[in-house]
Parts: sequence; structure tokens; C-alpha cells
Amino acid sequence: MKESLAVPVETSPQQGSAWGTRIQKIATFASEQCQSRDTVHSAICTITGSPEQLVINLACTAKSEDQVSELMQYVNDTLLPQMETALGVRFEVKNLQFAVAGKESLLAAPEHAPEAELPAHWLDQPFAAPKQTPTPGLGLEPASSGSQSDASPADLSMA
Repeated sequence: MKESLAVPVETSPQQGSAWGTRIQKIATFASEQCQSRDTVHSAICTITGSPEQLVINLACTAKSEDQVSELMQYVNDTLLPQMETALGVRFEVKNLQFAVAGKESLLAAPEHAPEAELPAHWLDQPFAAPKQTPTPGLGLEPASSGSQSDASPADLSMA
């Protein structure tokens, strides 16, 4: 009985390396093609995945706002089809981002709750309902005078 020494194509280390090199070259091509346009400030492209689940991430920054739509059209109608033809497969996921140089909106620093207010051990019971207390001064505090039976019911009508 003879044993087969053949290695399946999809698990061949040389095939994986060749594929990685190929997608890297195509991603570099895309970045260079975008950056060669005089309307583009910057561009970066990465391609990941296998031929069955190919993902492209392309971020292009135009020099001015009125050039963004032309850049989007170029990428969608010309560049992506060229890349798919060169690779021999279509992209499964296309993450395309377009921006304008100097128009990046910087988010305000995130607000953090004081350490004392953070729940302790919330991962022990992640689906437990958190304790909720009203913020003072918003008129949401429970009535403090008298018992619940003495308080008049709130009028919730839409009149």
C-alpha cells in the first residue's frame, strides 16, 4: 500500500505566501492609483482574507469637498473592477471611507463616570438589571413627604 505524498492546494504554504504577496501588491497598486490623482490628499488600502471571503479596506482623503463624489465614482466604477479583475475574484466585503482633508471632526473627550459609581463585578451577572437612581435636580425624585398612599397620582393625560 502506497501513501500519497500530495499536498492539497489550499493548504500549501507556498500558495498562502503567494496569495498574501499578491493581495499586498494589489492593495499597494490601489493606494498608488488613488494618490496619483491630483484631487487626492492621501489614500491607504489593505486587503485581507481568502479568495472565498476577500475584504478590502480603502480610505481616501480628498483635498476639497467638491472632489469627494468624483473620487467615489472613480473608486467604485474604475479602481475596484480593475482590482477584482487582477485578483480573479470579487470582494466579499468592501469597507470604503472617503473624507476631506482638514475636515476631520475630532470627538470630544469621552465622559467617564466617577470610579465610585461604576458597578463592581458586573461581569459576574452581566444580564442583571442595573440599579438606577434619578439625577438630583431633574424633578424625577420620589416624593419624600408622606407615604405612597398620601401622594396624589400623577396626571398622565395628554389634554
